[in-house]
Amino acid sequence: MLRDGPIPRFVHGILEYALGVLFIAAPFLFNFESGAATGMSVAVGVLILILAAVSEGPVSLVNQLPVILHVAMIYLLSIFLIASPFLLGFSDEVPPRNFFIISGVLLLLITIGTRFRRSEPGPGGRTEPTRKPPQSTRSADAPPPAPPEPSTPPPGSSPAAPGMLPPVPPQGPGLSERSQQAWTGPETGGTPQP
Repeated sequence: MLRDGPIPRFVHGILEYALGVLFIAAPFLFNFESGAATGMSVAVGVLILILAAVSEGPVSLVNQLPVILHVAMIYLLSIFLIASPFLLGFSDEVPPRNFFIISGVLLLLITIGTRFRRSEPGPGGRTEPTRKPPQSTRSADAPPPAPPEPSTPPPGSSPAAPGMLPPVPPQGPGLSERSQQAWTGPETGGTPQP
């Protein structure tokens, strides 16, 4: 369903915002006489603006709607736009009929031709640029941060060798008295005695 077309996602998003505004203004620009065509044109314009604003993408406002769902909704909307003059009864009025059919076909073609996938290498090794992570807010003149202080062992315990955990005394009700006595307490460094 997602294709690698020549149109970048950024351009697709900008075109969707423009199309949403055009659908809202179309009844007044093209003098729609049908109330159904006027109402549907404004409703479709608002829907397109909402879809563009909530879908994941470079021009989105909230990035809530996954791209795959956005594309599916645009395909369904395109089919509806092409069929709506006949379904809603304004097919005999030329301006809204032509506007809806042409807009539906163009929206479908733009969606098919959009590169929705993210930076996957293509056959020629080309990749789509992705957003770079935000840079550090530290200025270039500021000194680098100090390294963390090495941790010291708690008092009364012996330090472990680098990369090693300190020894743990045996515990439990099933241990013999001799094995418990073989372990010395923290006063002698907390290490087992042979």
